Amino acid sequence: MPRMCVRLVVAFLLVMLAAGGLTLAEETGFSGGVGLEITFIPIPPLSYDIEADLTLSLSIACFTFESETVFALTGFQSQEFDVEVDLGAVSIAEEIIFDPYFSWNQLSVDALIIAVETGLDLILADIGIGTQSPSYSMGAVLELSSGVMSGFSITTLTGFGAIDLVNVLGGVEAPFSHNLLDLFSYLDSLFAPQFTPRVTIVPGFYFEEEFVRLEVDYCGLLSSSSTWLDWTGFAKEVFEFGYQFEEPSLSFLTAMTFDNSFSISGLDFILDLEICGVQFTSWTSFTAPQTPSVLPIVFSGQRFAVSFEVFGVLVTAETDFDGTFLFERQLLAIEAEIEPVAFTSLTAFDKTGFSGEWIKAQVRFSGVTLYTLAAFDFGGVIEVSFGFELAF
Repeated sequence: MPRMCVRLVVAFLLVMLAAGGLTLAEETGFSGGVGLEITFIPIPPLSYDIEADLTLSLSIACFTFESETVFALTGFQSQEFDVEVDLGAVSIAEEIIFDPYFSWNQLSVDALIIAVETGLDLILADIGIGTQSPSYSMGAVLELSSGVMSGFSITTLTGFGAIDLVNVLGGVEAPFSHNLLDLFSYLDSLFAPQFTPRVTIVPGFYFEEEFVRLEVDYCGLLSSSSTWLDWTGFAKEVFEFGYQFEEPSLSFLTAMTFDNSFSISGLDFILDLEICGVQFTSWTSFTAPQTPSVLPIVFSGQRFAVSFEVFGVLVTAETDFDGTFLFERQLLAIEAEIEPVAFTSLTAFDKTGFSGEWIKAQVRFSGVTLYTLAAFDFGGVIEVSFGFELAF
């Protein structure tokens, strides 16, 4: 507990320094921010944990620095540093992570040369997490992308000692499906912890994976092809084809996934309609059966999402049905803002009834944001957080 008190005092001093930096920021032109979040987590039956998350960001001219430090009652948990220098046609970034010991160091260099974007990521990672002694391995990812022709783009990723290369693109396997399913993604991330997808480093600095993506978005036509290759050859393919109308805003898309035997392992039908301020999305999924079947794919689920605004209140809802078309999950999000106060709630139901509730309230004034968040389920409180963010 004395250590925690010292850390909180240090955090308070940082806040005071940041507050004093408001005047300095106006004089020198740099910007930044500082934030502190304290989370109380009950541990049944009679214990608890307290976690403190301190964030700091600074930006001046072409230089950006970000830091995130996490402490708990048991001590130091993690530390992440991000540094980026943007020189126009070339940018250099460095990321270092300790959790709590050294686990990740990534150096990224990106350049734009005659409409061709090139990038190189050099990564040193501890792949022996959870063992008594660390095990370090190197990985590299080479990225080439271009969009010379209107509506057409190509991206290639080559991994040496690295797999899961699609995480370089945010983990998005089907780009147009991801865009049309934004309501589902929004609800899933509304109160979920934010994690940056990263490639996976494996032992040995050898060729491991090649990823190639082609995209076409021209005159309403939507099409993409994402192909995975490994050292044995073809590994996976995701193909999309659809069309998008402007008035009213109507999109429909078919996405097919093929495995390494060129058999269909997944099939999605997506319909997205937006009219009179109401957005509606339907997502029908088929997948390969778990048991032997005469059918290559079987129905696996149906999901509906709708979003609309009434009297300044944004309502977003999602309803899921499983492979037998029985009710599986219901999400309902309500967001309202009356300057300077904002309120957000998310309620979840499953087959047994109420399963969870998340509530957040915040107030903004003079570049400062104060907020509190509470989460609970049928058994009681899951966690309670409060914090602030100061921008200067």
